[in-house]
Amino acid sequence: GAVHPSLPWGTTMVMMIDQLMIDHHHDDDARNEGCVQQMMELDVGRTLELLLENLHRFTIREVAEQLGDTPKLLHRFLHTLFEKDPHLGAEYHNKQVELYAQYEPVLLLNFLRSSNFYDLEEALKLCKTRKLYNEMVFILNRMGSASDALMIIIYKLQDVKRAIEFVESSNDDELWEVLIKHSLESKLFLSDLLGHVGDHYVDSLKLVTQIPEEKEIPNLKQKIINIFTDQQLQISVQEGCVGILESDCAKLHASLVKKSRGAISVDTFTQCSLCGRYVVGTLRPEAVYVYTDRRVAHRSCFQKNEASKLAIERKAREDAAAAAKTAALEADAEDRSRREERRRRIGNANY
Repeated sequence: GAVHPSLPWGTTMVMMIDQLMIDHHHDDDARNEGCVQQMMELDVGRTLELLLENLHRFTIREVAEQLGDTPKLLHRFLHTLFEKDPHLGAEYHNKQVELYAQYEPVLLLNFLRSSNFYDLEEALKLCKTRKLYNEMVFILNRMGSASDALMIIIYKLQDVKRAIEFVESSNDDELWEVLIKHSLESKLFLSDLLGHVGDHYVDSLKLVTQIPEEKEIPNLKQKIINIFTDQQLQISVQEGCVGILESDCAKLHASLVKKSRGAISVDTFTQCSLCGRYVVGTLRPEAVYVYTDRRVAHRSCFQKNEASKLAIERKAREDAAAAAKTAALEADAEDRSRREERRRRIGNANY
């Protein structure tokens, strides 16, 4: 299992990988047990590089089993594997949640966002135990518990700006109610919330009107002035956008009118939009109709088309009238049947 001193590093590693495969299929031969661990202890980076280059020679499980007693090295291997392809080591993603939380918690959130192969409940329990609140917010939101995630932001992270952005991204009016309700319970949080609402599309009136009269808030007057100033700025921006849209609509409308008033060329190559024949130079000249959308048609084709439309409309009205008449007759027959049944029952009762 030792590294051969007279051979190049890469050649030695490949030979050990081949021996690993041989040993994997012969349980009675354990001479190279732990060879991957030995190589990683000598040079982690180069070993990982060679392992990824030779994935066709062994299974990921074989390497993971050899590194089972050294979780930090297992973490390095699985992390490198995940960076190469998030799907390669999917069966170890639950284990990776633990390993990231233990050795590189700063990378855990990105892993949770990128993987779909870990158990959400187990990941949440682990993050709760280790007080990884940002990761808890993501997992709870992914599980559909947005209100619980908001509680973590309010009470654990105490990040007003993030709470507002979280609620805005959720598009859930109930979360605004939750945010306002819990903000009213904390003077400092409420003060910070009032300081940030002007930068976001928050119902400021609803927030301000729910503040108890006896509640003391630092710099309340200035914060409310800032809210109205920011909202006035937003209104001005919106009005400016509306003005630009109206101007663009007016220009486009003027362009449309100008084009519709322009002359339309009708020559020997102009075809009737209804029959496809040329409208000029035929043996039997006839009047030509020009539509506002610049289509051209023979008068006879136009009249036939209009007559066909009228016939279709007339047929539709006749069918509707016939259906209504049939429905009325059926309703009348049903009504007569009910009256006759009622008279029959009364007669039988009198008898």
